[in-house]
Amino acid sequence: MIRILAASTAVITLSACATMPSAPPPPPPPPLGAPSADGIPYTCADGTTFVISFMPDAALVTLVDGTQIQLKQQPAASGMWYSSGRHEFRGKGSDATWAVGRMVPTQCKTE
Repeated sequence: MIRILAASTAVITLSACATMPSAPPPPPPPPLGAPSADGIPYTCADGTTFVISFMPDAALVTLVDGTQIQLKQQPAASGMWYSSGRHEFRGKGSDATWAVGRMVPTQCKTE
């Protein structure tokens, strides 16, 4: 009698587990070198706004008008530094500096 009761309990437990719906698997990570879908938005003191997506050894800046600028990672003593020669992004934490050519750099923050 005890064996029948134990066997019945095991069958019921296993059948209950088999009928539970499973969660769908998470999406795969983006391939290395692909910019993130959303990036990080920045707003600057001079009114400039952009989104920056980081990749290994580079960053992609997307301006409000849709212009995209690829910046190569540069050696930085602290924080991060990306440059195309004409455009430059430096940052640490939520603070950053954006510079274009010989214009005065502007201070930026993440939203």
